[in-house]
Amino acid sequence: MDHPADDETLNDDTERDPRLIAIPDTHGHAKGEHKPYAEERPLPLTARMLFLWFYHACRRGFPRFLMVADHMNYLTFEDPAAVNLVRRALKLAQAGDLYGAAETANVDVAHAAVVSEGLRRGMRYSIGAEVDNDPRSRPDAQNIVDAMRPDAIIRSVHFINITHPVYGENWPWPFDNPEFRDLFEVVGTEQTWELYVNALVDAIERLPGHIVGHFFVPAAFGHWPDDAKLSEYEDRVLAAADARGMAVEFNTRFFYRDHSDEEKDRYLDANKRFLRKAKERGVQIAIGSDAHSPKDQGGAFEVVLHVLDQLDINEIVFPMTGMLRRVALRVVREPDPEPVPEPAPQPEPQKAVVAEPAAAAADAAAAEPAKPVRKARPSAKATRQPQTSPERQPERPENPAATAEPPGARLAEDSTAPAAAEPDSVPERASATASSAPEAAPADAAAAGVTASDTASADAEPGTSTTVPAVPPPSDAAPHATPGPVAEPVAAAPQPAETEAARPAGGDTVPAHAEPVTAHAETASQNGTAPKPVRIRKSRAKPKPAEPAVETADEPADAKPSSAAVPAAAATPAAAATPAAAAAPAAPAA
Repeated sequence: MDHPADDETLNDDTERDPRLIAIPDTHGHAKGEHKPYAEERPLPLTARMLFLWFYHACRRGFPRFLMVADHMNYLTFEDPAAVNLVRRALKLAQAGDLYGAAETANVDVAHAAVVSEGLRRGMRYSIGAEVDNDPRSRPDAQNIVDAMRPDAIIRSVHFINITHPVYGENWPWPFDNPEFRDLFEVVGTEQTWELYVNALVDAIERLPGHIVGHFFVPAAFGHWPDDAKLSEYEDRVLAAADARGMAVEFNTRFFYRDHSDEEKDRYLDANKRFLRKAKERGVQIAIGSDAHSPKDQGGAFEVVLHVLDQLDINEIVFPMTGMLRRVALRVVREPDPEPVPEPAPQPEPQKAVVAEPAAAAADAAAAEPAKPVRKARPSAKATRQPQTSPERQPERPENPAATAEPPGARLAEDSTAPAAAEPDSVPERASATASSAPEAAPADAAAAGVTASDTASADAEPGTSTTVPAVPPPSDAAPHATPGPVAEPVAAAPQPAETEAARPAGGDTVPAHAEPVTAHAETASQNGTAPKPVRIRKSRAKPKPAEPAVETADEPADAKPSSAAVPAAAATPAAAATPAAAAAPAAPAA
């Protein structure tokens, strides 16, 4: 059969299939090619070495997904630090910090710019390790691998234990090393494959890994078992990988190395059969160039794409952060199914619908136009009536004596007569009788009464003095007598303060002329002389103007001036605190 590499469409660089760039390369070695077996030594990784490995892929533009995985025997204690450093440099380059990436990886800014551009185009890079059974590896090599936090581990076998003709039993034979290829004549092809498959299956079942590397490596020098035995080996490896969830690798190193076309065709047929079985079992497939130089990255991927098309394989895995990610080489959008035509709706028979009263009212309300909404107006502030402090009563205007009743309007009543009732608007007032009034008072003195002025009302403030002129009551025999000489004014007893209960509702005071007060003339003192008017010390309140004297009718010749006593109100704490007048006790008021 013709080799796929000879296909003109594959070798044409002018029209490259975009799927070729998207094939992930999961197997590469940044530490370079193998040296002679006796000269191989552990080689430490550096951040510059790894960064430049990715730089060549970015400059070329593919592979878009690339992982570097060096052999276990080359690992050193410096490798974890270099891996962490280059990962930081890649993050800085992806963020656009070229100077930071160049300084971190110890490369030029031009290198960092190329890698930054490749990362922005969608290229991704991983760092793993190829772990095999090399006896030259350090005893703690697995600890170094764990410290690197690899994105994936490629599990492979490069040594088998044989009976060496010189070194004896259990000698580790590097069967893929050209320096020891002559031992195939000693061990044999069938024994070599049997030992190899046993070691590989045991490593898959016991040791950690993500990808089974280059299964056909014992045939590197053309040593193939018979087809039946080879198919049995393939089934054992695929069963072990399927049980562990590992992928198998399609290694392309054989295609770009120095091998004959016949050997390449045999190698290609074996890989096709192996990949077909993997697809049937559901085992994932990885592609690796096994490059030991940047120029071999993505080597012979044209052959890989041709094989994948023949086997109808579209998804390839690429390891990232310890997980196998699937990469689809092409996406075919299936046409949307035609919508099923819906059956024509059948008309329903009309029924007479009687609207309910509530529903009819709701429909009528909905049909009416909406009424305009009136905005609430700010309410006027309520005005409070001015209130007078109860502690200090407002001053009353003084009424002149002209408002008093004319003389003779009311007659003096007997001292034992009860006090006249006041109008309905003014509460009833209690009249007080002087306890010290003499019982044997002259009859003419009792008959001589005076009418008090309106200013001597019960609402007068305590502590003020009022002068009331003594006016004798008119007699029945001479109602129209001419007025006689005016009696000398005497001091009247101060009126107690009107209690709050005696004030009408609404805070208004009773006017002074609401009820005239009639007083009886006091009896003469025992020595026969009229008492002098006594003035009580005024309080700090505003002084009131003096009232004019009122002329009265003629008095009998034997009458003598006496001081008129104003009847006292009921005993209250305010009245008790007011100083009493020096006049004799007064007779009860009419």
